[in-house]
Amino acid sequence: MVVLSLGYLSLQRTQNTEVGSTTDTVTLSDYADSGTTVSFMTEGSVNGNETHRSIRITVSKDSRLVEILGGYNYTLLKSRHYGNTPEAYKPFLAALQGAGFVKEKRNPRVSNPDGKCPLGLKYFFSSTGIPDVPESLWSASCSAGSYGGGYMGTFDGRISTIQQLFQDQIPDYSQITSSVTLY
Repeated sequence: MVVLSLGYLSLQRTQNTEVGSTTDTVTLSDYADSGTTVSFMTEGSVNGNETHRSIRITVSKDSRLVEILGGYNYTLLKSRHYGNTPEAYKPFLAALQGAGFVKEKRNPRVSNPDGKCPLGLKYFFSSTGIPDVPESLWSASCSAGSYGGGYMGTFDGRISTIQQLFQDQIPDYSQITSSVTLY
């Protein structure tokens, strides 16, 4: 889940007619000193409740948090917290914006994640309290195939770049997640 609490925003909506998507442009880095929080969650494939896992990373001006979640009710199994500063948060927000963190597909062919990409990974992005920005976005590692190609979901940014940016916020990410199986 992604939560962005940005207060007052100036939004500009542009349409990319080549790929048929809508981009909500917000200067995220302008809010590095505010209460803004951004999150990225990777959810594993469909399996038994006792083995189902998700990894969520949440970053704000004051903290960075990684959580290992179990089951379909996202029970907290393990977490690690790190401090942060507005000076470190600002370039992170700018990089997220460059990677399309708030970019939504204009006409998604598959808009509901339930039951989709059962053997792959799902990625979740959401926001609250931001006018004209989607409350939630998602994508998956599976292609939309018969739905018109490309990746499933409502998110239209660069998943791998955003995933790497979030993972790089956690200094020992590989160690913390080494025992987590998402497939």
